[in-house]
Amino acid sequence: MTSEVIATANHPGGLACARRSAADRVRAWIVMLLSAVPSAALMSVLLFGLGLMLGIGFPAALPTGWFLLCALWGALCFRSGQQRWALRLFGVRQPMYEERLTLVTAWENVARKAGVPAAAYSLWIPEADRAFAVPDAMITVSADTLRRTSPRELEAVLAHQLGQRVQGRTAFWRFVFRHHNLPVVWVERALMPSITVFGDAIARRLPAPGSRMFSGGWNTLGRVLVACPVVAATTVIVGPAAVLLRVLPELAALALMPLTARAEYRADQLATDLGYGTELGAILRRPDMPPPAFIPPTPLSVSAWTPKPAPDNRIRHIRDRLDELARRWQPA
Repeated sequence: MTSEVIATANHPGGLACARRSAADRVRAWIVMLLSAVPSAALMSVLLFGLGLMLGIGFPAALPTGWFLLCALWGALCFRSGQQRWALRLFGVRQPMYEERLTLVTAWENVARKAGVPAAAYSLWIPEADRAFAVPDAMITVSADTLRRTSPRELEAVLAHQLGQRVQGRTAFWRFVFRHHNLPVVWVERALMPSITVFGDAIARRLPAPGSRMFSGGWNTLGRVLVACPVVAATTVIVGPAAVLLRVLPELAALALMPLTARAEYRADQLATDLGYGTELGAILRRPDMPPPAFIPPTPLSVSAWTPKPAPDNRIRHIRDRLDELARRWQPA
C-alpha cells in the first residue's frame, strides 16, 4: 500500500491537514521570539551605551530609532516583494521556462491535494545564499533540487515547504530582527573563521582521537573568545550582568531545539498526509542532496547553534506517521 493511497483514504482533498492551528501559530511566534529577542536585547544595550557615550539627552532614542528604522525597511521590502531590487535583496530569481514548467506542474498537484489555491503562492529559484526570509507567499526551490529530484520527490519538497508556511513563519518579523541584530551578529561571525582556521591547522597535526577532542574543545573556546568584545562593551554599561546578557542567546538556542524539531516534524507530517512520505524519506536518505530541513532562514541570533532534527529522527517520525495512517485505513 503506497503512502499516497493511505493519504487519500485518510485525508481526501487534504484540506484538514493543511489548516493552520492555534498551536502552530503560537509555536511559530515562540520560535521567532526565542531566536531574536535575546540578541536584540544585547544590541539594544550596546546602542543605549553608544547613546550615553555620544551625550544624547535621551539615550533610549538610539535603540528605539534603530528598531523603527528596521521595521520600516522590512515593510518597504515586503510590500515590494516582487520588484527587481527586492528580488535581488531576497536573493531569488524567476524560474526559467523549463524550470517553470516543472515547478508549476508539481506545485499544482500539491496545491490540489492540500486544498489550497495554487495562485496564492508564487514560485522562485534562490540564486544566492543570503539567508534572508522571504514573504510567506513566496516558495523557493533551488535549481539543484530541480535537477536532482524526480517529479514525485519535487512535489514532496514543495509539500514540506507548504507545511512550514501553514504553521506560520513570521517571515516579516524575522526579516526585521535580522537587520536589527545584524551589527552584533556580524562582529562575532566575522571573528569566528580566523579562530576556526587556526584550530583546524592544529587539529590536522594530531592523531584522530585527540584531533576530535581538540576540535570540540577549541570550538567551545572559540565561541567564548569571539563573545569577549561584546561582553566587554556591555560590561561598561550594565556591569557583571553583561555575562548573563550574552549567555541568554545560547540558552534560548538550546530551548529552541524541541520546538524547531516539532515544527519540522509537523511539516513532514503534512507532506506524509498528502501522500509524499515515501518520497520525503527517500530524499532524507540521499547523501547527494541536502535534506529539506528546518533551518532558520535568517541569522537572528549571535548563537552559533543551529537547532534542527537529524535526518534519521525525521525518517523515524515519517515511518511512525505512515504506520498510524495505515492503521486508520479501512479497505472497502
